[in-house]
Amino acid sequence: MVPFFGGTCLAPTNIIMKKLTILFLILFLTAINLSATDLKKGIKLYKAKSYKEAKKIFLEIIKTDIKNYTAYLYLGRTSKILNNNDNAILALQKAIELRPEKVDPYMELAEIYLNTKHYDLAEKYCSYALQNDKQNSRHYYILGRIYFNKGNYQKAKLLFQKACTLNPENAYYYNYIGLAYLKLNQNNKANTAFLTASALDHSVYFFYFNLGLSYESLKNWKSAADSFIKCLKLNKKYDNAVIHLKKAREMLRKQSKNKKKNE
Repeated sequence: MVPFFGGTCLAPTNIIMKKLTILFLILFLTAINLSATDLKKGIKLYKAKSYKEAKKIFLEIIKTDIKNYTAYLYLGRTSKILNNNDNAILALQKAIELRPEKVDPYMELAEIYLNTKHYDLAEKYCSYALQNDKQNSRHYYILGRIYFNKGNYQKAKLLFQKACTLNPENAYYYNYIGLAYLKLNQNNKANTAFLTASALDHSVYFFYFNLGLSYESLKNWKSAADSFIKCLKLNKKYDNAVIHLKKAREMLRKQSKNKKKNE
């Protein structure tokens, strides 16, 4: 008789199932731990502005952890920064699908659509985020920029002012208040806003350029020239400042000539 070597199950089925369950659980927990470790590494790279390396990690995470909201959110953020807007939109929409109550992916989408001039979509996403988080100054700021670009400067100004109320130390908010006032021909108020912006942050060249424009609108050519000079010290290649500085100096020369004639 030929012996049979195929083998049969010697252990009871329930014992095997328990072992398989334990093995599956161990593998599952290991995968979660690895995913969490990789996620921390990816976020660290993102904060260090190593966006390409961070993006690779987030892509690897979602291959095995398809419900990882944070990985999709940061994949969207890195893709946005790298100007991969289509990939960013897909990742952020997936993040919303996984956690619709979270406002961060809505705001990321709002910024993408703002930067690509799809203002109605930008307003839609930003407005939703604002309804669900009314104490975040950035939401008001982004919505203000949307209205500003749509030409509604009064509405934009009110939103920038609300952003300032919530975060009075943010120079960029005052800068946009100034821009809105310039559009509304309220030049003295624009000047005050730009002075505040440049006082809060001395390192941003276009704060001084905008300050120069406000002095120009008030025909204060000396202060305008000084502001454009400060702008050019921070950015020597800013052609608009060169053009306006030349104009301010020409006006100062004319004023000087007229003064001498009248003496």
